[in-house]
Amino acid sequence: MVNSSGTIHYNMSFIRKNIRHNKNGTTSVHFSEVESLRVGGKVIQRHIRSLGTDPSVPTNFPINDAQFSYLAVRLMQGNLSPTEIFDMLEDMGQPVLRDSLERIGITYDIGKKTFSIYLYYPRKSKKSTLNVPSAKKDYSLNETTEE
Repeated sequence: MVNSSGTIHYNMSFIRKNIRHNKNGTTSVHFSEVESLRVGGKVIQRHIRSLGTDPSVPTNFPINDAQFSYLAVRLMQGNLSPTEIFDMLEDMGQPVLRDSLERIGITYDIGKKTFSIYLYYPRKSKKSTLNVPSAKKDYSLNETTEE
């Protein structure tokens, strides 16, 4: 980046560790990619993207126009599989956790004119590990059998 005085400034991104204190007394660690900028004589950190709880396996990725087009067409056809998403991201050189994928999100930054894809994995909570039935009513259980 060249400022008005002709000085070249380089912005490098780095990983920031955020420790969050939960209401139940536990702590969790989340990571994000940030960069330092000098604005008005002060150094500030600009958030680039969230990396989740494991910085070696991020959950959001920038994608180019061709990759967005591919995802959009496959979504409209209704036959996009998690394997296709994982393969595309690995072809881009991104590390991906090949785990059960719950949903994806695609965002467009209007100012930067860039696309990003977010991967949402199922939460690993006590409720999901105990195989507790859903709160939704299951009508198949209410069928009565006549003897």
